[in-house]
Amino acid sequence: MLKALFESFSPLRDRNYRTYIAGQAVSLIGTFMQQVAQQWYVWEITHDSRWIGVVGAMAFMPLLLLGPFTGSIADRVDRRKLLLVTQIAEMLLAFVLSALVFLGVREIWPVVLLAALLGISASFNFPAQSAFIGDLSGMGEIRKAMAFNVTMIEIGRLIGPALAGWVVAAVGAGLAFGLNGLSFVAVIVSLLLVRSQQVRRPPGGTALGDFVEALRYLRAAPRIVDLLLCGLLVTLFVFPSLSLSAPIADEVLKGGPQLMGFLLAASGGGALVGALLVAPQVQKVARAGFALLLAILWSGFWLIATSLATTAPLVIIGVGLYSVSIPVVLASVNALTQMLAPSHMRARLLSVSQMISFGAQPIGALVVGWTGNAFGPMVAIRMNGAAMLVLALVMLSLRPAFRRWVVEH
Repeated sequence: MLKALFESFSPLRDRNYRTYIAGQAVSLIGTFMQQVAQQWYVWEITHDSRWIGVVGAMAFMPLLLLGPFTGSIADRVDRRKLLLVTQIAEMLLAFVLSALVFLGVREIWPVVLLAALLGISASFNFPAQSAFIGDLSGMGEIRKAMAFNVTMIEIGRLIGPALAGWVVAAVGAGLAFGLNGLSFVAVIVSLLLVRSQQVRRPPGGTALGDFVEALRYLRAAPRIVDLLLCGLLVTLFVFPSLSLSAPIADEVLKGGPQLMGFLLAASGGGALVGALLVAPQVQKVARAGFALLLAILWSGFWLIATSLATTAPLVIIGVGLYSVSIPVVLASVNALTQMLAPSHMRARLLSVSQMISFGAQPIGALVVGWTGNAFGPMVAIRMNGAAMLVLALVMLSLRPAFRRWVVEH
């Protein structure tokens, strides 16, 4: 296990990858600070989990609507420059949200609008950023590079929420939003310093035509379709469950923003364990499809178990346990999709992947918001866990070729 852990750091030998990932690590802490502060702020001014679902849906809806075009754009343009634009835009949006809070604006509509604008930026950022990591590391190191990138994400999800809980409780959400804006400076500087090896799509055609071409490719690539379904199960059921942390902390456990921060930090901690210890072992398993479905079953089981807990320590432990499989599944799906895709189509197929998985998250956010409001947040989480278990078992039984699929290293 220790050997696999050390081998997972091999992409850091490349200076460009090392520089970019360092800037990304700082920025991610700020990003997760903002997510926690925003969830508490929405809950504080509405006390309605449906609005949490609406804000979450608006943040991810652009991924579904713009996905057919953003992947094609990321294959055609300089991805490094595109990422600079999206990071600057997201920095400015964070400062605007911070200013609104400090000015005393306590209306929900500016938060919804800013979430939608952030989602538009993210719809360009996601496929470009995933493919850019491949540009930096090369396909020989892509699985390790993606796994290490997910490790940085989970470190951010561990540190950011804990800091946000303290900042929101001590000063308010406005400072957390402002600190997130400042954190983008690190990743912007890193993008100015690095150089990558990008294979661009040959000129000609249209963005919509490129998207149709990617869909045609998927028709002949059943393993990529299976991978997309695995990613969909995680983003449709696990992430929306985490969006109920504010009502769970406040109404169920009778805590405050600090407890909400601990819940989301526990998710980051569990996912960090998954990224550092579990994902390297999964990468060694030849039957990747079977391993991914087992990881999904793990999350479904612990979602149900967490929903039955009645004390803060047990809920925190449960959140950490059901989050272990997040990086195991998503990093593997991302890396294996890039390995199976033609070099000039990587961003487009990643865009389709993210459009299906993260683009479906608005549905999950709205459903969990409404069910949480009607039946309570714990019942909503239990329903997510049950659905995840059933669908993973269906894939195990109905997709035998994926279950037996052997990945050649």
